[in-house]
Amino acid sequence: MTQRAERPALLSLGKTPVHTVLLLAWPAIIEQIMLSMVQYVDTAMVGAIGAEATAAVGITSSSMWLINGVLSASGAGFSVLVAQYIGSGNFEKCRQVIRQAVLCTGLLGLCFSLFCQLIARPLPLLLGAEPHIAENATGYFRIITSVLMLQMGSAVFSAILRCAGDTRTPMILNLSTNLLNILLNTFFIFGPSAHETPFGTLRLPGLGLGVQGAALASAISMGTVGILLLLAIFRQPGELRIHLRESWRLKGAIWREAAHYAIPVVIEHATVTFGQIVFTAMVSRLGTVALAAHTLAVSAESITYLPATGISYAATTLVGQAKGAKLRGEAEHFARITMWMGIGLLGLTGLLLFFFSGPLVSIFTRDAAVIALGAGVLRIEALAEPFFGAKIVLSGAMRGAGDVRFSLYAGLASMWLVRLTVAYLMAFVFHLGLYGIWCGMAADITVNGLLLLWRFRSGRWYEQGPRLTA
Repeated sequence: MTQRAERPALLSLGKTPVHTVLLLAWPAIIEQIMLSMVQYVDTAMVGAIGAEATAAVGITSSSMWLINGVLSASGAGFSVLVAQYIGSGNFEKCRQVIRQAVLCTGLLGLCFSLFCQLIARPLPLLLGAEPHIAENATGYFRIITSVLMLQMGSAVFSAILRCAGDTRTPMILNLSTNLLNILLNTFFIFGPSAHETPFGTLRLPGLGLGVQGAALASAISMGTVGILLLLAIFRQPGELRIHLRESWRLKGAIWREAAHYAIPVVIEHATVTFGQIVFTAMVSRLGTVALAAHTLAVSAESITYLPATGISYAATTLVGQAKGAKLRGEAEHFARITMWMGIGLLGLTGLLLFFFSGPLVSIFTRDAAVIALGAGVLRIEALAEPFFGAKIVLSGAMRGAGDVRFSLYAGLASMWLVRLTVAYLMAFVFHLGLYGIWCGMAADITVNGLLLLWRFRSGRWYEQGPRLTA
């Protein structure tokens, strides 16, 4: 039986609405930094080996974005339902949604992992990698995708915990596993080494596995956090706690509700990231140095939008619970607050990116040519960062309200009509090389952000989504 909806306590977590957003956002921001650090640490440590090793990791990076994006988006519907059912006070239905999310993670994660093992060998060659780079890239891809079920669990279970108001558990677990990744990378990537210290010679063991070692360390680390987050789902306090003795049958009604939110997000991630794969194939035509510079610049640039991603998660939770409780005014207020926070933060990080692009890229490599090219393209991207902040945060707020289709249409238009067209013309017609490629990226981000700002101002984003079942 549906309980009477009351104002969710989470909406008054802080002394003010801004304080509430910050209390929810800061653990999510730290969590995103820790998740991204897995890729950064791999890139930086592999970059010490050379540009070819960096290219081997980078050539399949867009494919990994596609796979992880689809798997994460598959659980987006479940997490939004959790937020809205908590807001409406229907905790029994909320527990049912959580159990179905666990089943979804197991089924889809296993299927995707098997598929990736089949495409691992031809994929790097199809993306334009040279044969000696493709061999390392294949090994890296196979190892990373062997734990996709646990990677999906990490994304889905983190989203559910956040939508229930628990942002600290994902943060703590991802911090711990990132430290594990650093330790394992040191042991797996490099061979035995000796270092002189004031206390004598320090000898470190090592397997010297290079690129494959980075993949192995990341797989172990990401698999560990997936298992720990699954345990956290079973140990939630109060009325959200699930048990093995409860019903675990597939429930079509819940899957249909989740699919309403998830399918547009899946399509958006799949088609937009497929565009990123085409984008990477364009870059690979420019040579190994350009591909390495592009890979490192993308890694460096992604640091700047992590705060907005954390705020986006807070927006999804707060807007979702407010809508479940039928509090439209509060939903719009939280969406507006988080939007301006995202724009302001990425405006600031854009300035830092513009003026400190060289030192940022040099963290990942010592190759002077790669550093110079990577720093140059980052300055182009820095100009579009405020629009990126609007895009990231408003996507999360609208998802909480159930409006996922407009983000799909905006993402498709900006990727396929703007980014790829501008990038091709600037890089190959006007012969600007990698600089032209990144002009296309900046144009895409700007157009996407403007479209979502227009949607938010229209007010139509709030009316979307199916009616929750009892």
